[in-house]
Amino acid sequence: MAQAKRIQSRDQTFWKVLNAALDLDFRKGHLKWTMSELSRKSAITRSLIYYHFGRSKLAILQEAVRVIGEELIGVDPERVEQWRTGNWKSSVLHARELLEQSPSLANFYMLHRPRPTEIGESIRKLEDDYMKKLRAIFPHMNEAAHHALFAFFFGVTFAPNIDEPAVDYALRTLKSLTRKRTAS
Repeated sequence: MAQAKRIQSRDQTFWKVLNAALDLDFRKGHLKWTMSELSRKSAITRSLIYYHFGRSKLAILQEAVRVIGEELIGVDPERVEQWRTGNWKSSVLHARELLEQSPSLANFYMLHRPRPTEIGESIRKLEDDYMKKLRAIFPHMNEAAHHALFAFFFGVTFAPNIDEPAVDYALRTLKSLTRKRTAS
């Protein structure tokens, strides 16, 4: 599956640096950390960090936004196709697996989303793209229903301590409701 390959293509170095950067940004303040601190926290040399991400702290955080868009929100074409075909479970489980690998992504998302910064704007743009995806996949629903779906999938993806049977149950229930709504 291409999604699994995409996660695997990001090697351990990528995840160590990204997770360390997110943690530093959360604990020290937005961009108030140094590349030397990042190197120490991630146990990756600065030269290797520069190789993977460049020399910009902001570029590292923008990579986190890209991961959120592709892997959590699923606005890339492959994930949109999964949704179109009703394969929501695979998409949700993939996102939950990624959050286990990089739990700081959820904190990063919540912390930066409301901020009037480039990162906050990028996250809000992802949300707009996600809403466009929902509108395209569920054209028969009104705007309130689209927002409710956003909240539902956000909760199923980000909520802690939800196992696969709970995800199954939630998605079966949602499919049942969306079928009833389509039929009426």
